Amino acid sequence: MGAKHRDPEYLKNARIVRSRVAVKRRAGADVTCWRCGHLIDPEQRFDVGHIDANGGPGLDNLAPEHRYKTARCIGNRADGGRLGAARQREAKTRHAPAPITSPGSLKW
Repeated sequence: MGAKHRDPEYLKNARIVRSRVAVKRRAGADVTCWRCGHLIDPEQRFDVGHIDANGGPGLDNLAPEHRYKTARCIGNRADGGRLGAARQREAKTRHAPAPITSPGSLKW
């Protein structure tokens, strides 16, 4: 879990989103995934996702989304893994040592 998911403001706002979803589900209302716009099945677990991955932990940037990949949605966990792998690849290329090049044959 990243630092932004331990942020007190994120934790507070994620609880608010989860309670709003619980109220909607108890009332029989549909809950939609912000990522794909399709319904999240009432028995299906969901995640509180960041609408803008680089956005802050504010309530306006958090919404329910499919936890796992479905036929219509990549899902939060799969997308998070994809983003994490891309960040690791980028970090490796930035910190890779310069290749050692041979000066070639001497000219004497």
